[in-house]
Amino acid sequence: MSKLWNDVDAYFTSQLNAEDEVMTGILENDEERTEATNGQGKFLQLLARIKGAKTVLEIGTLDGYSTLWLGKVLPEEGRMATIEPNPEYAEKALKHIETAGLDDKIEIIGTSAEETLPKLLEKGYPRFDFIYINANQQHYPDYLEGAISMAKSGSVIVTERKILETFEAEETTCPKMQRFMQILSEHPRVDATAVQTVGSSGHDGFVIAVLD
Repeated sequence: MSKLWNDVDAYFTSQLNAEDEVMTGILENDEERTEATNGQGKFLQLLARIKGAKTVLEIGTLDGYSTLWLGKVLPEEGRMATIEPNPEYAEKALKHIETAGLDDKIEIIGTSAEETLPKLLEKGYPRFDFIYINANQQHYPDYLEGAISMAKSGSVIVTERKILETFEAEETTCPKMQRFMQILSEHPRVDATAVQTVGSSGHDGFVIAVLD
């Protein structure tokens, strides 16, 4: 991995991507996170701000790091649902959310996305303005279809996706990847693109889509 990539991430982090004590604590206690993490979190937050999102859905809470970035940009009446079936992750995330004072806006739902997504409207949630997917990539096609069903015209969907060194082989041999790309390229409501990134986390990337 390039030292320059690390140095650039560290520089922009120090200059632009201010965190609070809760976010800093999450980073310090997670050896897998990198300098790029808070830049990515700030990027998500800015996208939600640009969208003017009042309702946010996150599929894959983990320890709540991206949850906090998104939750902090919600307006007073804003509401966020984040799905995390792993009880250990959900417990950690809840502590971070409560410490950040966002528990009145954010609900952690402790069931699988497959089980949860069809029932969100019944739980009183509206269709979401902004949806972030960062979970088991083997289920991305299902998560993406579920997200589309929970979105409205103009909604933004961001899908984290590791750009693997074996991407070319994966693209041609993995049915899940083929189906994921087919939804993005052929669904009549979806206008999407993929962006590659480099930095402390290596060769990475994301997909961003807007719904008609």
